[in-house]
Amino acid sequence: MTPSERAEAELNTILDRCTAAGLLVEPIVHKDWNVQADVGDGSKTVKVLVYFNSKGNLTPKVQGKQTPLRDLVQMQLHGDEPLRSAFLPETVTTWIGVDESGKGDYFGPLVAGGVLVDAETLQRLRPLLLRDSKELAAERITHAAREIRTICGDRTTVVTILPERYNQLMEEASFGKNSQRMLAWMHARVIENLLEKNEGVGHAICDKFGNESVIERALMKKGRTICVHQHVRAEADPAVAAASVIARDEFVRRMAQLEQQAGCRLPLGASDESGILRAADHIVKNEGAQALRKYAKMHFKTTGKMAGRLGSGSLFQ
Repeated sequence: MTPSERAEAELNTILDRCTAAGLLVEPIVHKDWNVQADVGDGSKTVKVLVYFNSKGNLTPKVQGKQTPLRDLVQMQLHGDEPLRSAFLPETVTTWIGVDESGKGDYFGPLVAGGVLVDAETLQRLRPLLLRDSKELAAERITHAAREIRTICGDRTTVVTILPERYNQLMEEASFGKNSQRMLAWMHARVIENLLEKNEGVGHAICDKFGNESVIERALMKKGRTICVHQHVRAEADPAVAAASVIARDEFVRRMAQLEQQAGCRLPLGASDESGILRAADHIVKNEGAQALRKYAKMHFKTTGKMAGRLGSGSLFQ
């Protein structure tokens, strides 16, 4: 079977489960790199997609607003089959997932989270891994992260770098103003932390780095015994999905602390320039231009824009 045919077969299986759950299913539509179909309850619809690539890897996903319908459809993606990795051989039953949060946010920390899973914990985690953490509201992230920590215990870990320390590290020669190197170091530290308490794990999965060797060079003694698999859309792996929730929860918690300290809202992302300008203006007026280093990742191009518009020039540098 071609990757497209395998994706269609997978989608048909999911749609059969949706029909059995009493949902209405529309015909399958073929796209360049996915097959998709609308599923509804008579009043609302969501879209079910199965992405595929040239290697034959399949990634099922549900698109639509967060509603009970979407939750119900999401639960049909894997049925009662055991959760497993889309990237590892079926013989691998224990592995580490790593993901980050805050990489694209001008304000706030950079966080890397890791979760070590096995067959038993994966079944208990199933209801919590319905969607990517970026699509979950803050209160649901908090609940899901609490449950993941309860289920996995010391098989979870986070590494957090707050903005002030982040800016210091970016100026050091070891990172050379390269955020990818810092993120690779954080991923490696997460893997090391989990291996210190859980020996014998042979595999870890994370998103693909532009230079795949950067994370391998960052691994230390214990980490060099493990095979790190880097993939685009790694959150399709359940361990990475769990790590995504853990990392996002830590990011949200730290952002709340920074907002309380700053006394203003700190916008997420880096595209809300007017919101970022208002926050930066508030911080500079109350604490001085140098105080922005406590809240923002200064190497973003956003900093130059804020400096010019606030008239602070080189004070941000």
